[in-house]
This record gives sequence, structure tokens and C-alpha cells, in this order.
Amino acid sequence: MYLSIVLAILDIGPHIMGGERVTREEWLHIAAPLVAVIGVLMACISYGFATEKAWSRHVVIAMFALIVVYASILGVLNLIHHAIMWRAIINGSLFGGVSVWYFYFKPNVAEYFRRIAKR
Repeated sequence: MYLSIVLAILDIGPHIMGGERVTREEWLHIAAPLVAVIGVLMACISYGFATEKAWSRHVVIAMFALIVVYASILGVLNLIHHAIMWRAIINGSLFGGVSVWYFYFKPNVAEYFRRIAKR
């Protein structure tokens, strides 16, 4: 995640948001803050999974919720193209929905997290 920010700062490679090319400045202004926060959340998720923390599954859901909320706010404020906004909302909702099913409703995974929560 942080490498993508460094590459954007150095103007290396294409700058893409929601599958569409954008300017370097637009990517740094709009996407980089979200990418940085997601990088922190991914580090927390990795730590939580590695150390068997029950809260780690909640952070996965929060990450996808953040994407949806961030895209919605930027879209309402007309700071991003609506096509990019809708793609982020749809992708965040779909992957978030699958994550909810996997972590909370898939029997063996839900049981695993219930078991480690009791410790």
C-alpha cells in the first residue's frame, strides 16, 4: 500500500482510481489518504490474524465500510467522478458482503472466532 504512494510521489506508473486513469495530483489528493489508512488497517488485520485476535474480523469489515463511506462522501461532494464512486461503492459492498458471510456466517470460521473470543 505504501509502495503505491511512494510510486505516485515519484510519478512512476499509471495512476488509477476505480479502474480509470487519473492525474498524479488527483490520485495523491484523493486516493493516497485512503490507501494509507487501509495500509494501517491491513497491518492490524495481519497482526490480529497472526496472533489469533477475535477483533481482527471486525477490522476487515471496517476496512470495506471505510471504502464505501469514503467514496460516498467524495461523490456527494463532487470530488470524484461518479463512475469511480459507484465502482468503489459496488466493490466495497460486494467484498464487504462476502467478508461478512465468511467471518460471521461460514460455520467453521464463525466457530473459530467464537472460540478465540472466549479465551
